[in-house]
Amino acid sequence: MEAVENGLERLIACVEEYDKALEKVAARLKPGDGILGFGNDPKRAPCHMEFYEAMGEAVAAALAEEADAQAMAQFLMELAQSKGHYQVAYPMLEAVQGHALTLVPHLEPAKARELAYWYGRQYPRVRRLPVQQKLYVALEKRGRQKE
Repeated sequence: MEAVENGLERLIACVEEYDKALEKVAARLKPGDGILGFGNDPKRAPCHMEFYEAMGEAVAAALAEEADAQAMAQFLMELAQSKGHYQVAYPMLEAVQGHALTLVPHLEPAKARELAYWYGRQYPRVRRLPVQQKLYVALEKRGRQKE
């Protein structure tokens, strides 16, 4: 059971670090920064890619420890809908959903069906980004497999 908590704890720690980094970026902003591409644009801060890479490493490490893939996949998919993050964080919170792709083969088919149904309702086809479409298709495919 410790590995389950470790997997989620790693992901939560990455999100908390990202929020702290964005707080520092916001504190350094001056009026007009980022307008028309001038100044210190918060959208170009290096913390965004560091967060994306840290989440990928956390997922890989948790999988190596046989952590609960279902809990981690659900966390990654719900992360972009959580409140309390800086506005510039949301594109990356949606991008890290791509890391859930590595978790899909470890899901039970029934749980994959359930997640695919939920995901399809949260992200209608016309609003899905390419990474979200890949994740949805992978969940549906896994859900159709025999248990």
